[in-house]
Amino acid sequence: MTSTLRYALIGIAAVGGILLLAMPLVPYRVPLQKNSMHAALFPVSDTASASDTSDKLPSPQLAAGAAMVYDPLGNKILFEKNSDSVFGIASITKIMTAIVALERVGEHELIPIRKEAVDVEGIEGGLYVGERFPLHNLVLLMLITSSNDAAAALAEYIGTLYGANSFEESQHVFTVLMNETARKLGLVNTHFENPTGLDIDEDARIISNVSTPRELSQLIAHALGYPLIQNIYSAPSVITSLDGISHELVSTHTLLENEAGIISGKTGFTDTAGGTLATVAEVPLGKLSIMVILDSTRQDRFQDTVRLLEWLRAQ
Repeated sequence: MTSTLRYALIGIAAVGGILLLAMPLVPYRVPLQKNSMHAALFPVSDTASASDTSDKLPSPQLAAGAAMVYDPLGNKILFEKNSDSVFGIASITKIMTAIVALERVGEHELIPIRKEAVDVEGIEGGLYVGERFPLHNLVLLMLITSSNDAAAALAEYIGTLYGANSFEESQHVFTVLMNETARKLGLVNTHFENPTGLDIDEDARIISNVSTPRELSQLIAHALGYPLIQNIYSAPSVITSLDGISHELVSTHTLLENEAGIISGKTGFTDTAGGTLATVAEVPLGKLSIMVILDSTRQDRFQDTVRLLEWLRAQ
């Protein structure tokens, strides 16, 4: 990322960032509605279209059910498809998990890994019971490898700080904080049931966490105001716990290695939510774009993102 873009993102965070203070723990179920102020900033569309500034080329044809390309520095929508439709977001959830953690705990505070967190579904990250990590390393491990264990451990630690007396209660308390943060950010169609993105009940095909391409674009723009998230592209390839155990940081976003201009991103997949993908790219040089793909498949989410990148390069 160029230094000009970095300073611009810091400016966005300074002007538009929200100081999240300790908030009452009141569960909140999201109403599926449009927010008038939010709609004024992000015009509503339920069809595939390019903005006025990008309509010299045909809109890219995507397999995904919903998508958006957003310019956070110019506050412009460059492309949208069903951008206000609500879908499961799977592990893109972990962006909000990171925000809530970074707002409430110092980056160097030690987070212990307990058995209940390791027992959460998924093996990404390869955490061991009894390990300890500074919060910033655990956030990196969660975002890059999509570790459910790391997300659950963060939620357990912070939930306990807020008075939780069990693992299950800590996950609930943390999820309440996630939903309160969504409300503070004006994300009225975004709702969380857990900090990982796992389905509530895979057999019953019940999706846990939902949002829209429009609101995820806003969430990601907000997340880029955090230096740890903004500079995730320069994260080390290996981190070591305080107990001397090394963990390789292998990104689940396969396009990072073979598509020029991609800075960072977050993948997601569950059987119920399908494939999801968020990507931050500097394409062309000096222009920042946030791309969100929802309601897709494991493979199509990457192919659609490549189509969007090619479309941006052709502008």
